[in-house]
Amino acid sequence: MLGLLFGCGAGVGISAAGNPSPTVTVRETVTKTAKAKVRVGPTVTVRVTRTVKPKQRAAPPVAAPQPRTDPHFGTCGEANDAGYGPYREGVDPEYDWYTDRDHDGVVCER
Repeated sequence: MLGLLFGCGAGVGISAAGNPSPTVTVRETVTKTAKAKVRVGPTVTVRVTRTVKPKQRAAPPVAAPQPRTDPHFGTCGEANDAGYGPYREGVDPEYDWYTDRDHDGVVCER
């Protein structure tokens, strides 16, 4: 009858006094670990054990590396003297730092 009451996982053991003592073990995966021991009547013990699976944490997103730019100089002459330039419109972000006087899409020409 206890097998029907507790389901298929129920088993019957014999206590030291020779009395049958039903034992039920239930295993379940949950987010916390808990152990409980419940006495039902004078000779029935029910034990419940829960196993925790740790939550997997996603790695933080990696930002795309920012493109490196040349140092910002006050004039194209200073940039050229330092070995930088020329910069092309739509290709080099440095193009926007300087004035394209001849409107050819290239600044800091040598």
